[in-house]
Amino acid sequence: MLLTLGTVFLAEFGDKTQLCTLALYMKYKRFFPIIFGTSLGFLLVDSIAVVLGLFLTSIIPLNLIRIFAGIVFIIFGIYFYIKKDEEYCPTDSQKSPFLASFTLISTTEMGDKTQLMVIALTASFNNPIQVISGAMIALVSISTITLFFGSKLLERFPIKKIKLIIPIIFIVVGILQIIFNE
Repeated sequence: MLLTLGTVFLAEFGDKTQLCTLALYMKYKRFFPIIFGTSLGFLLVDSIAVVLGLFLTSIIPLNLIRIFAGIVFIIFGIYFYIKKDEEYCPTDSQKSPFLASFTLISTTEMGDKTQLMVIALTASFNNPIQVISGAMIALVSISTITLFFGSKLLERFPIKKIKLIIPIIFIVVGILQIIFNE
């Protein structure tokens, strides 16, 4: 659970989803509908990821999944290092803050790196409750922090510096996953 919490939290820190969530807050000025909408959106997307992860463990031996998950983390680390940010944030909706944030999360996070990480972590650890719990705690926490502190947080922790640390963490987690494949 702690590994999921930490990796998902770091992956989402400064991500376009959080910047879009902040943009929704700036538009609607309504904390609770936005945080509930984002939470429900994350729960939907990551529940799908957990089901896919469990499906993988039913057809592929666990030790191969763990090696593959390690490789996926290394690939994510490399990807985060070379990635170019795309600025896509569909906040022009006339929907309610709850529906706008739910729609934003369910569409932009489907197939996103954190959903793929949840699939890999579920398949690797075969413990869906702990993985979904860690992911939800991380995602709701980072969204709440984003809404509470917004621009002040970005002043203290420049995204450029964070984006230099995240790839290293993912590569190390991937290597450890492969080495300690038990």
